This record gives sequence, structure tokens and C-alpha cells, in this order.
Amino acid sequence: MLKLDTLNQLKQLKSDIKSSRNIENGTVKGSAHKFGFVTLDIGKDVYLPPDEMQKVFPGDRVEVEIIKDAKKKKMAKIERLLESPTKVFCGKYVTKGKTHFVEPDIPGLSRWLFVPPQKRKNANAKDLVKCRITQHPFKTGKAQASVIEILGNDQVVGIERSYACSKYDISTVWNDQVEKQLATLDESTIELKKAGREDLSAIPFVTIDAESTVDMDDALYVTENDLGWMLSVAIADPCALIDAGSAIEKTALLRATSIYFPGQQVPMLPEKLAGDLCSLVAGKDRLVKVMNIQVMADGALGEYSLTSAIIRSRQKMSYTEVSAYLSSEGEVQVDESVKPVLSCLQALSDALCQWREKNLLIHSNRTEFSLAIDEKQKIASISKKTSTLAHKIVEESMVAANRCIAKMIAESGKDSLFISHLGLRSDRLEPVQKIINESLGTDENLDLSTLGGFVQAMSTVSASDDLKPVHRVMARQLEKSRPVSIPAPHFGMGLEQYTTFTSPLRKANDYLIHKQLNSLKDGKLTEVIDSKHLANLEDKWQHAKGAVFDVEQWLKCQFMAKNKDVHEASVLRTFSTGFQVRLTESGIEGFVSTKDMDGKYSFNQDLLCLTGKEQSFVLDQLVHVRVSQIDWSRKQIQFELPQVLKVESQESETATNTTPESTMSETIKTEVL
Repeated sequence: MLKLDTLNQLKQLKSDIKSSRNIENGTVKGSAHKFGFVTLDIGKDVYLPPDEMQKVFPGDRVEVEIIKDAKKKKMAKIERLLESPTKVFCGKYVTKGKTHFVEPDIPGLSRWLFVPPQKRKNANAKDLVKCRITQHPFKTGKAQASVIEILGNDQVVGIERSYACSKYDISTVWNDQVEKQLATLDESTIELKKAGREDLSAIPFVTIDAESTVDMDDALYVTENDLGWMLSVAIADPCALIDAGSAIEKTALLRATSIYFPGQQVPMLPEKLAGDLCSLVAGKDRLVKVMNIQVMADGALGEYSLTSAIIRSRQKMSYTEVSAYLSSEGEVQVDESVKPVLSCLQALSDALCQWREKNLLIHSNRTEFSLAIDEKQKIASISKKTSTLAHKIVEESMVAANRCIAKMIAESGKDSLFISHLGLRSDRLEPVQKIINESLGTDENLDLSTLGGFVQAMSTVSASDDLKPVHRVMARQLEKSRPVSIPAPHFGMGLEQYTTFTSPLRKANDYLIHKQLNSLKDGKLTEVIDSKHLANLEDKWQHAKGAVFDVEQWLKCQFMAKNKDVHEASVLRTFSTGFQVRLTESGIEGFVSTKDMDGKYSFNQDLLCLTGKEQSFVLDQLVHVRVSQIDWSRKQIQFELPQVLKVESQESETATNTTPESTMSETIKTEVL
């Protein structure tokens, strides 16, 4: 029997041996190939060879030893599995002889997982299935899975949406508790909640939305005064009808957002609330929060106040109708009390926009496309969406209201939910700073890590035709916006702080802001938003975004599968391996690989360009492409450059005006409407 001091000596020896080795913790990151990487907690990526990658899944937390291979290159060797978040996943069932597997739909995982005979649930080849990991590969290098549910196959109508909902754990039904609570709500509930609210039902508010919209959460009213305009933005107040901690609220916060699939919607709130009792339906009394803002003649925001009120919208108008009325194009039926409101709104939005262009940042909206879906839930056609005068009116009004709410909460000193955007990615700040200094001259001395420096630099490069290439480089290397609990700059909009409260029927962050505003007493907030909500909301938003992207990409792959036409496209992003393009007529994106092109190309990461002996590729350059192949496992479209066509060296006016800003707009995601 070993003595205690001997055991201690052995423990110390083991500790000394371990400390002499280069041991680090990190997270596994997969690739499209059999190898992978480990992103170390210290911020570096280390190569994970195929035999080591076979032991883990992407996302696994691991302890690794950093060693060198025969060529003296650093690589990671798995020492210990710390945590594996991959428990349940979706994928396609495949067979090879008498052996059954599932091809997992997990980014970065490019191998099949074995399914034992007793775990197959009678699944057939090509079935889409939901599975559970039953054996992690760490010890043996061999993973196993069991089938939980057979979701269907490619022939099932609407499989794209149902598969995405299963993959991202998105519920499409309401539980019994929610249904029971809904049964107790009706118009009489609104009457009971009117007490203590300001009665603004005589004021001719107007809602402006798409023709098909039923969940109308904002209405507008404005009058001129000596200083400029008094803008009133009425926002639906679902918190007035939904009890705190109730089944409806819990479910809404779990869903976090309404999800808009092509041709279908998964709402955050039940239709009875979002489309009726809380919706600002014309001619019906509705409970709202109203932000009253004094807008100066130059578009600056003055004093503002928030009140709980009752309104009765005079008319629901579509974007098309409002734009047609204001431009005197065609006959539009407009309530007489609403006509002066629309005229004032146009003048007001012009002033607001001009002030923001002069003092903050505004980026042209990304060119959006509408997918028309047929009876088989496939794409019938794709058309461009048109931005109108009415869209500008609504956007400027919502941004103004959100700015005031953000300022109000920031001044309260309470933790809340702000939307932060920190400008350039930290890993790209230094090279872009160098490009700016060289382009503008060192006398400018603009620090891109500061809000003021970023805004001035972005404004300068976007206003100059000669500096458009610099603007494109900046716009492609931005951080994503994210929720934070304390006021933080929003570089993309040029604001000291920003939040949103104008879509409480569709977004949980706006709903939570409304809940916090209910604690407003004597001009002061008394409640905070628990910071634990932020990470959960961000995760839910990413799931919703991922689900919509997956469905749209799947449908687009089907739409383009048999298309052999040559299409005009613009270079959206560049990489060392090729470049991503976006088709001009449909917005469909795909990749052109340098492997499929003649000659060798060098990639300039600072200027984001690919240079070859005979031709080069820069951001927004027009090219002609056609479909080369569809990678169905990843739902990716591969394009090629037709050899008979020359690459266009010039840039179209449309691409120059929309693409850089559209990419920036996509990155920032203010979601003000």
C-alpha cells in the first residue's frame, strides 16, 4: 500500500509533466473536409488533423496538447473531452449495403454516423430524420446515433419548412395553457384596461403597412407647429393584455421573434392577439404607448414624452396607396382627416432623413426580393421589392421613436436591452485603418475604433467616387450588431445608443422594453431587464435567422437546379479560394471557385481582391455566371464563368449604388420597422 507522501509525490510528478507540455482548452471547429481546427481560449486557431477530428464534433469543448508534425507545423492532439453540446440533430438517412447511417446536418461535420439496427425506427434511405447521439466518438473514433423521428422526404409538400423547424427546435403550435388563456380575452378585456390611459381616440392616427399585414403594431400622427412638427408614434401595447409570467408571455419569450418563411409565418404571439386584439385595427379602440416627439424644422429631435393611451386608427393604408397618394399617381381613397397627416409625414420624413444624412449614418437598403410560392410550396418566381416614399416615412418615424426610447432608458441608468454595433471587426481594424490613412492622408487622423472617427471616415469614403473601393472594403468587414445590457454605441447608425420598442407583436426584445417601460413612474424607470435574457434572445434570433435562410436556400437550389442560363451577377465577397456572387435579377447567391478557373490567383486580404494573370476580381464587379452544380448536402449553389464570355470590367450604376450599403445594412440589422 502506497504511503500518503508517495501518492502526493506521484500527483506532483503528474502535474509537473502536464505543466511542461503545451496544454490548452478550446472549441472544435469543423470544415468542409475531414480535418478541422480548435479555436483556443487564448484566441488562436490550431489545425486538427483528420484522425483527431474523427474523435470529436464541431462545437465540442476539448483539452488539447499543441505539438508539431513532421514538417514542424503546429497541430492539436485531443487530450480530453470537456463538453459536447451536440445531443440532438437532423439529417438525411443513407444506406450502404446492409449498413445504415445518417448524414448529419451539422455545419463543419462531414462524415456519416452509424445507426444500429435497433435504433432505426424503420427509416428508409433518403428519409429526413431527427436523431440523438447515443455514442460520442471520443474514445473509439466511432459515433452512433438513434432515430427519434422520421420527418418525411423531399417529396413531401412543405418539407423545407417543417424540417427547418425541427432542426432549429421551432414550435408551430400553441400549448393548452396558452389556448385556455386566449379564450378569456376579447374586446371586453380592452374596455377593462382603459382606466388611467389618455384617450386619444379622436386623433386621426393612420397605419401604413403591406397590403397583407394583419399584425399592425404602429400608427402615426403628426401636426406642424412653430418649431417644426409634433410627431406621435403609437405602438401596440401587448403587455396591457398579457399578464406577466403567464403562459402566453412565457411562450412568446421562448419564441423570441415572429419568423417569416416564404409564403408562411410562425408568429411570436397568437393570431388572436397579434392580428386582432393588440393589432391597431382601423375603427377599433386599441391600447398603445405613444411617443410624442418634437421634431425641429431641420430634422433634429427635441423634447419628447411617453404616455399610455387609447387610439382608434382612422384608416389602414398600404405602402403603395400612401406613395401613390403623395405622388398624385392614380386615385386613392383617403379619409379626409388623414390627408393632412400624410402630407405632414412626407415633409417630416424628408427633414429627419436629411438630418441623419448630415449628422449620423444612413445606408441604402439592401435590394430585397420577394419569393412567390406555388401550391407545392416551391418558388414560382422571384421579383424585386420596391422601396417607396411610404417606406421612408415609416422607417424615419420608427428610428426617431426608438432613439428617444434609448435615450430615456440610458438616462435612467437601469440595465436594459440596447442594440450595439461596434463597427469594424477587431481583426480587420488595423489593416483597414492603414487603408484609410493612406487614402485620406495622415492629416485626417481618423480613429476607426471610435464612433466619431468611424462615422467621419464612412461618410467621407461613401461621398467620393474615387474612394468607393475603400467604402466597399469597410462595408464588408463589419461586426454584427448584438444586444447589450448597458448603453453602447451603434457605429452603423452613428448613434451613442440605440434600442427598438416599435415591434412588440413580433420581437421579444421590443416586448421586454415595453414591460420595462411599464415601471416608469415620475419620469423614472424602477425595473431592469435581466441580462440573462440577452444571450437567450441572441441565440433564438440566430436560430430564427438560420431557419429562414435554410428554407430559402433550399428552395433557391431547387429553383436553379435545371437553370442553364447565363446570368449577370456582382461580386459580393472575395476569398482566397474564389468569390461569392449575387445574381442581379433574383438576388440568389452562390460561389465561383478558383479551382474552376484558368490560371493562378493571389488574394489580397486588405483590399479584398483576387488577382490573376489575365483577369482580376474586385468587390461589386459585374460578371456573367451560370450554374455549375448544386451541393445538395450543404444547399449551396456553385457557379462557373462561361468561357465564351468576358468578365465585365466596368461596374453598373445599380451595383455601385446598392451593393456596398446593402451588405452593410444586412450586417447592421437595425430592424426598425
